[in-house]
Amino acid sequence: MKKRLGLCSIVVMLLAVSTTATAGVVVSWDSPNQRGGDLYSAGTSDYGYSALEAGLLARGHTVLPGLSTLTSGALTGVDLFFHGTSSHVLTASEASAIGEFVRGGGCVLLEADTVSSEQQSANGLLSALGLGSLFNGATGGGQSATAGSFTSNATWATVGPLGDLRGLTFGVTLAADLDLGAGTLVGRNGAIDMIVEFQPYGDSGGRVLAVGDPFGFNMFQAVGRGYYNPNNQRHTSTSLRTSLASLSFPLPRQSCSAPSGPA
Repeated sequence: MKKRLGLCSIVVMLLAVSTTATAGVVVSWDSPNQRGGDLYSAGTSDYGYSALEAGLLARGHTVLPGLSTLTSGALTGVDLFFHGTSSHVLTASEASAIGEFVRGGGCVLLEADTVSSEQQSANGLLSALGLGSLFNGATGGGQSATAGSFTSNATWATVGPLGDLRGLTFGVTLAADLDLGAGTLVGRNGAIDMIVEFQPYGDSGGRVLAVGDPFGFNMFQAVGRGYYNPNNQRHTSTSLRTSLASLSFPLPRQSCSAPSGPA
């Protein structure tokens, strides 16, 4: 387990907001299976996850070494699985494992991009949860620190102690479009529906947040980077933190059942 404290301004911002959030356990793909790299050994380039990782560690969360294969055993004791910018196509056994994980209250934060292999990978995971292949291949939208906008829908990813993000902007580049299916639209980049929340197994299971652009990358979350907007960090933090809080019903692990505080 890794519990180092990241010394960067984004950590200071998070610490200033709250120091009493419930800690949880997060795991991602390992670096060979995730373009941005393993959250456990996150890179510092624009396309790394070091700002996201530092925020998690500063909140007292545990970041486990990334996984090369999804198994029920590997996901035991995990609260949230971060599927970031991955082109890994799930096997039948991995699909079964992620379904079991979410049915039991585990949560998934899924990022894809305009890269077709990442959309295919994301569709495989969504299909494993009975949601279908919702990344439809369409891409577009603006590219700036304020090109995205959150909808008026109140969800686990938009409302919490970091504030109400509804109607605010976020940083984004060209994004992949999602069909809504049974989901709730959280954010758009122009005409592109690029952030959608799902609850595949109803109130007895966990939640899934699918994002059509790599929100966790440093280019959006690290202060001073080209597309930095503090709302990206607030959104990711609220999403991750809420997935680690059991607020309305008991589950085998911490659940993501209602808005809560920062990661």
